[in-house]
Amino acid sequence: MAEDEKWALTVRSAALDAWTGTEEALTTALKQHLVVAFLGSASSGKDSAIRALFGLDFGEVSPIPGSTSALRVVKLDPAGQVLLVNAPGFGDVRERVDASVREVMDSLDIVVYVVNCEGGATIDERRDLDAIRSLDRPVLVCLNKIDLIRTKEREGFIAATLAQLGVDPKDAVITSFDPLPQLAPEPIGVEYVIRWIGDHLATSGKALLFAKHLRNKAAACEPIIQAAARMASVAGAIPIPGADLAAVTAIQVKLIRDIAEVHGQSLDRDMVAFILAELLAGGMRGFARWAMEGAKTAGMLPGGQLAEGLILAVSATIAGASTYGVGKATLAWIQSGRKLDGAALRGVFDIAAMGWKGKKPTLVGPG
Repeated sequence: MAEDEKWALTVRSAALDAWTGTEEALTTALKQHLVVAFLGSASSGKDSAIRALFGLDFGEVSPIPGSTSALRVVKLDPAGQVLLVNAPGFGDVRERVDASVREVMDSLDIVVYVVNCEGGATIDERRDLDAIRSLDRPVLVCLNKIDLIRTKEREGFIAATLAQLGVDPKDAVITSFDPLPQLAPEPIGVEYVIRWIGDHLATSGKALLFAKHLRNKAAACEPIIQAAARMASVAGAIPIPGADLAAVTAIQVKLIRDIAEVHGQSLDRDMVAFILAELLAGGMRGFARWAMEGAKTAGMLPGGQLAEGLILAVSATIAGASTYGVGKATLAWIQSGRKLDGAALRGVFDIAAMGWKGKKPTLVGPG
């Protein structure tokens, strides 16, 4: 039996073994509840943000009982597992709604605070942000309508506005959710918003629930793929023979299933095992050889324990990069209507895996 065939059987076996554990993880993730609030002044662009992210016209959706004309809470799914809150502020509004909606407001997972760049930051917005931050919830500030600020003035404007609001740049994104058509044909900064929220929901296991309801499925999957690649990097450095393969494979199986779930599709265990074997038998081994040759050429493998440690580091890189490649190839396959053949899939895998850096991009969007 050829070496690649043996490796394909090994990967397939590991994928089948990992199936049960990922089934439990997937079921648990989909049973959770998520509350996302979009807050900001009436002119900030909250409705446009919700439309750009979820493809939802908030004005046409019936709110849950207890909502007021100032605050609206709607369900994104029939069971009400994912709720969206749309309100001009926080403290004052919360006191004017009934107990059911107040409970929703007290259960926020993520707050997206939208500021109208054209009007600049106000004292009321700083007060509002301080009240929200006192809840100890992740808060993303979107400096919206950035297309209305002259390009040469944007950098200074962004720095001054964030200072006025007391916001760390890592928790801000510049956006234009409904830009002027002559300036931009599509909303600006949406992918950065998705990435920030996805990263912050990953620790609570709610990133998948959020991603399922997003309009842009490719952007929705990116934080999931990045998170899986980072996890695989850690698992790939386990200094126990066989443990790294089992751990990394389990992460990759879960990743494939998550991407399918975001697209409203289901895959059986044989299909998932086939995808991994098809990708990794032809791609990962070649990538591994490339990584090891690169280490030797750079004089990084002198021998002894140091060499063992360096091999583990290279293995961590391989695990992270190959997992990113698996994610991007799976995404391409599903978005093609499952029409890509093995060669095309491996091509996507190779490009993605070789280009992966294991670093998160800057979150403040395009300036």
